[in-house]
Amino acid sequence: MTRKMLLTDGYSMLFRAYYATAYGRPMTTSSGLPTNAVFGFASMLQKAIEIVQPDAMMVAFDAGKHTFRHDLYPDYKGGRKPAPDDLVPQFSMARDLLDAFGIRWVEMESIEADDLIGTMARKSPDYHTYILTSDHDLLQLIDKTTDVLLMKKGLTEMDVMTDEALMESMGITPPQIIDMKGLMGDKSDNIPGIAGIGEKTALKLLQEYGTVENVLAHEDELKGALQKKIMNGHDSALLSKNLATIRCDVDVPLTAEDLAFTPDYESLVRFLRSLDMVQLAQRFADKAETADSQVAEEKKEEETFVRVSIMPKEAYASSFALFVDDDRDHFMKAQLHGLALYRDGRGYWIDAEDLKADQDFLSALKEGSVEITGFDIKRAMHVLANCGIEVKWHDDAMIMACLTDSTLTSIDKIMEAGGFVPAKKYEDIYGRPSKPVLLPDETDQMTYGCQHARFIDSLKETNGPKIHEYGMDDLYRKMELPLSGILCRMETEGIRCDAEVLDGIARDTYASITAEQEEIWHLAGREFNINSPKQLAEVLYDDLHLSAGKKRSTGAEVLEKLAGMHPIIDHILTYRKLSKIYSTYAEGLKKYIQEDGRIHTVYNQCATQTGRLSSSEPNLQNISVRDELGREIRKAFVPEEGCVLISSDYHQIELRMLAHMADETALIQAFRDGIDIHTKTAMDVFEKTEDEVTPADRRRAKTVNFGIVYGISDFGLAQQLGTSRKEAAEFIDTYYRKYPGIRDYMNGIVRSCEEKGYVETLCHRRREIPEIRDRNYMVREFGKRAAMNAPIQGSAADLIKLAMIDIDKAMEKAGVKSRMILQVHDELIFNVPEDEIGMMTKLIDEGMVNAMELKVPLTAECSIGHTWYEAK
Repeated sequence: MTRKMLLTDGYSMLFRAYYATAYGRPMTTSSGLPTNAVFGFASMLQKAIEIVQPDAMMVAFDAGKHTFRHDLYPDYKGGRKPAPDDLVPQFSMARDLLDAFGIRWVEMESIEADDLIGTMARKSPDYHTYILTSDHDLLQLIDKTTDVLLMKKGLTEMDVMTDEALMESMGITPPQIIDMKGLMGDKSDNIPGIAGIGEKTALKLLQEYGTVENVLAHEDELKGALQKKIMNGHDSALLSKNLATIRCDVDVPLTAEDLAFTPDYESLVRFLRSLDMVQLAQRFADKAETADSQVAEEKKEEETFVRVSIMPKEAYASSFALFVDDDRDHFMKAQLHGLALYRDGRGYWIDAEDLKADQDFLSALKEGSVEITGFDIKRAMHVLANCGIEVKWHDDAMIMACLTDSTLTSIDKIMEAGGFVPAKKYEDIYGRPSKPVLLPDETDQMTYGCQHARFIDSLKETNGPKIHEYGMDDLYRKMELPLSGILCRMETEGIRCDAEVLDGIARDTYASITAEQEEIWHLAGREFNINSPKQLAEVLYDDLHLSAGKKRSTGAEVLEKLAGMHPIIDHILTYRKLSKIYSTYAEGLKKYIQEDGRIHTVYNQCATQTGRLSSSEPNLQNISVRDELGREIRKAFVPEEGCVLISSDYHQIELRMLAHMADETALIQAFRDGIDIHTKTAMDVFEKTEDEVTPADRRRAKTVNFGIVYGISDFGLAQQLGTSRKEAAEFIDTYYRKYPGIRDYMNGIVRSCEEKGYVETLCHRRREIPEIRDRNYMVREFGKRAAMNAPIQGSAADLIKLAMIDIDKAMEKAGVKSRMILQVHDELIFNVPEDEIGMMTKLIDEGMVNAMELKVPLTAECSIGHTWYEAK
């Protein structure tokens, strides 16, 4: 499970606590010290702790009145009233409370608390961070690993703000918070913004243009008084955005481990009683008693879990859940700690050494006379194979869970959805790779393993009936489960990678990078760090006076629009492309080459909502084939001695899926007649004969075709085609007039999704799309596009999986030595002995084209080569 961190701004919360309690009954100690703010502060912290249950915690304080922002704008936070007299003494009392509680607090000269919070959130990627605040500025820090607990009325009422919640409530993304402040300013911090622009107008502008810079760049499109305000407020808007931007790169001398939170309730109770806060002290005393009772409950639970040296035969006399506990190394090297078995309310733990001697249990695992349920059985197969153990699995609870809820795309999400929190984390028992625990506590091992086995059992009990209810029996039993074994063999097989070829590509690429760098410096008239966005922006927009409106971005999208304005742009884009090839592939891939000279990538069955497989450690699915520079890397991937590589991929599979699922007669006939589908679309949309269609027409038609598959908007299509939105809208309208079946299909899919909340593939794979019912227009539009695309992309993913299963069966039946070694979306790659080329070419082609029966023919083509480059 991902560890959790709780961060908050001490002074901000104290001020809030003070004003929330200032008008009630005065709170003082017997000696007259005011305590209302400390009381409210403690109450808010405890509420957040109950929600988050953090493993690490930090309270940040401002230190001094002057910060780097005052250097940018001397009036920053100007006009703030001094703290009330009865609040000032509570500042030090709050620090004493934190010390008593066991909570780390920090302050740094000239650095604001928000910047300390932003930095710790970003430098702790292994934690899911929660930020407790009432300040909307901190909403900019929200991302996939950071949520904000936004305080509302009173002391303990708060909303959990995620990027989805922010989009629902305000219609903007987290980074746009600083753009909103740039436009409307912030009175509390005396950030000026643009005079006359309020929140409503700011949000409207951002929903249309995205950023402050883009608003300024499109000021000519605005009208009347608003245009005048924007034109007069350029510098103020950019300054305000800068002031509102939280720094996330402060040199904080702390790590997440330094913030470890273990509440000391006894010390806290003593401190609160010293301030005469009797009721609050009792509340925390009750917390301490509850914590003690939980420990007692865990000890009681241990009585239902037993550690054995020989697995009792009654434990595996009928179906059971089995947890494979390993050292979490790469699957090629992973070693087994032990196995946990769970059935009928009882758990059993056996360590690896005892297991090897328990021949009766090992035989039962191999025979599979009873149903055995695991979790991520593909990895389990690897780990057990490393120590010579075989298990005949019947179910995979991980696959069950992600099929019944497509949003569960990681183990952490599955566990969180199932409410599973083990008594101790893996690291607490076994340590980390850099600091392993040499002698793990045997009781902790047993409890950890048996709790996981029990969770596997509960997942099956919950999701097994859903698989049947959702009509997914064949999808689960005939596709995903068999695929696990195929992927396991592919991962074990790996693909040979020639390090010398990578070295050669690295040398050539580095030389090209150096040449591009010299040319860029020459064109710029000076040397600078090309990888620094700030320095590059200065060269492009200050030295060379290139214009991208008021947007000083150096992102690829902006640079591509500047292409042709100055020769330096093409060289920068080439430099970046070469740098990625050098670092990610030419050098980066070498660390993944194992002792056998091969790369063994990991295939993830449950990492995408559409059902597509993903690849990691390393990702071999993102090696570009769109340009020659990227394709060069494929020269390093080679077959075994005396073998070749055969690659086969589907032709235009998503468009074929679209034609079939929409039952669009014109497209179906075009595919049956073997007509180039992009030429056909160009003829229909641009109303030309086949002879009149130019290569440019075909490229535009191709963009329209694939845009339709992905539910593209007129705005998105206009950007891709480089046309106006009006012209793009006309293309889409014409497309739907020519192919009414597609229009009807897309509209029907959207209506069905609005009603059910999900869409399905041809094989009944579900994807939940809650966005389609969202109150925010932009979120709903995203949901509609996802609803249009998911059945098509998901059905294509199902198709390649079925092809893999059929080909694997045919290879086994034929008894070939050839091996399936890679899957890259619509492409399969095989290592084939030269004397099996003819047989395998026929076998692969038949498996690809006959995997699914559609209204259009499936076509695939085998390519043969002595490198992956040649075989594509």
